[in-house]
Amino acid sequence: MTMTMMAAKPLRNIAWLAKHHFGALRLVSFITWLCPALWLAAEYFSDSLGINPLNRLLHFSGRWALIMLLVTLAVTPARRLSVLVSQTLHARYGKRISDWNWLIRLRRQFGLFAFFYACLHLAIYVAFDAGLNGATIRDDVRERPFILLGFAAFALLIPLAATSNQAAIRALGRGWRRLHMVSYLIAILALGHFWLQMKVGQVSPLPYSVVLVLLFAARLAAWRLGDRGVGVEVKERAAGRGV
Repeated sequence: MTMTMMAAKPLRNIAWLAKHHFGALRLVSFITWLCPALWLAAEYFSDSLGINPLNRLLHFSGRWALIMLLVTLAVTPARRLSVLVSQTLHARYGKRISDWNWLIRLRRQFGLFAFFYACLHLAIYVAFDAGLNGATIRDDVRERPFILLGFAAFALLIPLAATSNQAAIRALGRGWRRLHMVSYLIAILALGHFWLQMKVGQVSPLPYSVVLVLLFAARLAAWRLGDRGVGVEVKERAAGRGV
């Protein structure tokens, strides 16, 4: 292969590979994020949930719902940072926002997994903790504020999950972005739900809180710089030499 032919081809870095092998990447991502649920199912059916099975089921599913929500919120800052790094390093590929459209496509999967684990968390509470008893759920909402915050976060997740598709994005237009900004409110409610369960001195939610603060800071910094256009897929230009 001549040097001219090599120069005409983009460097096959991570961005290029992810874009051109997106089907495989999406499958690997799906299996990866499904593994925690399979692990929990294995613990349940092998009777190895520990001395407090209900606590294990609730905390495990709830934490993964929160983790997936934070992963979803991290996509846009990650895309912005990836473009900046590529431009700084003068990479042959990855300097345009459109080169990272695949991250936005993966974000839909992340968001649906957040909803999946939230549904699992809620189902465990309703079936095993509340015993499918409406009166018990009502009393819990009245007496334990963190239950109310959890229900509020889940209720807000429903329209986001329902509109995480291209048809909804086209139908809602700019309203889609405003609707999905609710993700930050959901994260705040989810962390409140987590913190209010803690006893004095327990700080298990702290790492998740730090991550959310950093994501807020990244979002605010982008707004101050007037950079608000990397949260959705952008039209790709025809590829030229060196891109």
